[in-house]
Amino acid sequence: MNVLILTDFSAQAYNAARYALNLTSGSSKFYVLHASTAEMALMKEALLKLVARLQKELAAKNHTFSALPFTDNLINATRKTVVEKKIDLIVMGASGKNTSNFQGLGGNTCNVAKKVKCPVLVVPNCDFKQWRKLYLPLDLRFPVHTEALQLLQKLPVTEDVTLDVWEFDLNNSGTKIEDFRLPNYKLCRQTLKKESDFLEKFWPDANANANLIVFFARQLHITEKLLNRLSAAKTKQQRLPVLILHG
Repeated sequence: MNVLILTDFSAQAYNAARYALNLTSGSSKFYVLHASTAEMALMKEALLKLVARLQKELAAKNHTFSALPFTDNLINATRKTVVEKKIDLIVMGASGKNTSNFQGLGGNTCNVAKKVKCPVLVVPNCDFKQWRKLYLPLDLRFPVHTEALQLLQKLPVTEDVTLDVWEFDLNNSGTKIEDFRLPNYKLCRQTLKKESDFLEKFWPDANANANLIVFFARQLHITEKLLNRLSAAKTKQQRLPVLILHG
């Protein structure tokens, strides 16, 4: 895989980079990108130090690394790199505020997820654990192209991995997404009728059992509208990575 790590040199960004090293079992290419108006020479030096630190991590074995400094805005730099380097996955750290209280995904993350056509993995302050249970909430009022889920076939899961699909039919329309299959995954599907079910049913269950939450970029309103309410909810504590797919 070709993995792009976005960094602002924070502790959260480094934790996400360490997490990313576990996402592929074979030899992969990791590109570490920082975009700012800082002097290019200073940026490059800081990135090279970061790459050297990552290369010392146990999980870095067999991987290759490149430093990508950009004197441009984050979106332009990321778009250019995704095309030129044929990136399969972008990895970002959650902001410091979001590591204990999941109050949305943060401005930079949402901008990258919406404006760059590439899957984005957002990592809070957590250690890597091989994925056994993935939770996918879907708003049935919007179309879903499940082909994007094929990325899950490349990522590190256990032999008995489960994808729990929570279909929110908030209009009571009886709509169903098309049947889809993921080799090696056991699919569990259920339909919820009320918006309150997100906080009362989905989130407590996911927080207790999931290793990863999967969203579609076209359905980020679920994040913006529903997850933001966690700031006032007892279930706000979370340590779950979030994978945002396009499709």
